[in-house]
Amino acid sequence: MDWNRLVPELTVNDLHLSRQFYCDVLGFQLRFDRPEDRFVYLDLAGAQLMLCQQTDGDVALPKIQDRRLHFQIEVDALVPVLLRLAEAGQVLDVEPYTARYRGKDCVYVQRECFVRDPDGYLLRFFEHLAEEPLSCS
Repeated sequence: MDWNRLVPELTVNDLHLSRQFYCDVLGFQLRFDRPEDRFVYLDLAGAQLMLCQQTDGDVALPKIQDRRLHFQIEVDALVPVLLRLAEAGQVLDVEPYTARYRGKDCVYVQRECFVRDPDGYLLRFFEHLAEEPLSCS
């Protein structure tokens, strides 16, 4: 398995619920787990993350409510993700839209949406659509 140099580890309240959301709804694959530590390592075509159920007295952590942090996840096609989310009854935080981001040599065009996981972590899924030349204006 190829390891990313930076892999976020998200502390969750219910590992079973979170694992079900990430694997069954979003399509992540389990790479390995350590049940004794309430830990899983997940991968979605190279987008990797770790989930660990918090154990500080098992008092539920409050859901994350703000937008100070989100995780961007590139997918080959956004529509299958949207269909799985809709089938699961998951409400999007931000409906799909087309975004343009200026890079060094071009403008990157992508289709993206935002959704929250069971603990409130904000996820931005995007599909790369095109690269446009920078305008001279």
